[in-house]
Amino acid sequence: AAAPGALPPLPGSAPAPVAPGGLPEAAGDGGEDRADALLRRLRELGELRRRGVLTAAEFTTAKRAVLRDR
Repeated sequence: AAAPGALPPLPGSAPAPVAPGGLPEAAGDGGEDRADALLRRLRELGELRRRGVLTAAEFTTAKRAVLRDR
């Protein structure tokens, strides 16, 4: 089951495993993997906003949460 407040995955994409900090788990401990996961999540949020799934306020809140948890 999805965590409370979790955003749905984009159609056709497998949901990324989520680490305790709320960011998708990176494949390894390198900062580059975390940066890739962060950018991927921000792109997903942007796509949800573009499609009208998220309002501007929801997008801003979700984006801040992703950036705060990095």
